[in-house]
Amino acid sequence: MPIFSFDAPTLATDRLAELRSHIDTIDEQMHELLMERSGIIDALIKLKGTQTNGSATPSGVAFRPLREADMMRRLVERHASSLPITTVEHIWREIISTFTRLQADYVVHLDGGADPIVMRDAARFYFGFTLDLVDEDDPDAVVAAVADSTTDLGVIALNRAADSPWWRALGGDGPHILTRLPFLLVPGRPADLPALVVSPPVSEPGEPDIRVFSAQWAAGGRPDAALPEAGIEILAQHTGEGTDALIAVPGDMDSKAVASLLEGASVESGPLREVGGYAAALDLEESEDDDF
Repeated sequence: MPIFSFDAPTLATDRLAELRSHIDTIDEQMHELLMERSGIIDALIKLKGTQTNGSATPSGVAFRPLREADMMRRLVERHASSLPITTVEHIWREIISTFTRLQADYVVHLDGGADPIVMRDAARFYFGFTLDLVDEDDPDAVVAAVADSTTDLGVIALNRAADSPWWRALGGDGPHILTRLPFLLVPGRPADLPALVVSPPVSEPGEPDIRVFSAQWAAGGRPDAALPEAGIEILAQHTGEGTDALIAVPGDMDSKAVASLLEGASVESGPLREVGGYAAALDLEESEDDDF
């Protein structure tokens, strides 16, 4: 009579059940932590209301992009897993966007001058799948829509040769550049559309790594090709009767230093104006860590 042994299959089945039980426990813990985070956000909303107008519903943009950038940097530093870092980033973005929306509801206006599918992929990656997205005709329409709101955001594709100097409407009490996308530079990453996020002024802007200025040159003038050597990047440029440029400079460079480098700018045609800033991207393209 043959003798059958079930020891090996039983051990494998037991181990499989143990691992699945462990996953269930982790899922429960993550859910509990998300609910705990939600409770903290509720307390934060009440505290902000007490500090402002006594209302439990705060007004204005609730995003804190520099804080989010710090969170992302810490996330990358501690990440050690076969799980792609961009997947973790997307999960985190969904969490941040959702809890931010609980503090102040908003919609995102999209630049219709870019590929609509690529634009929506980028917006969904960064702001989640439950958020309302509104298609606008072009960057000017995006800026106008944000200017008409107190909480809405806009996403504008970065195009070096711009069809219009849409950034002229930024700065002062109007919309500002809040963030540059993507933040994590990873080979083969999803949602890799280079873009800028604009928003109404935030109450706690902080000191950005990169400051952004709008500059103008009279007819015949234009940005110097040597500007990159000084750490200045031309994000977008439009040439009409004169030349308008949207430029990014290191955060520790003040307006006078910027003006001195932009020879001929803002002399005849208009002022040099600061229109926002953002956290410097985290470049993982050169990383040798297989976890990324």
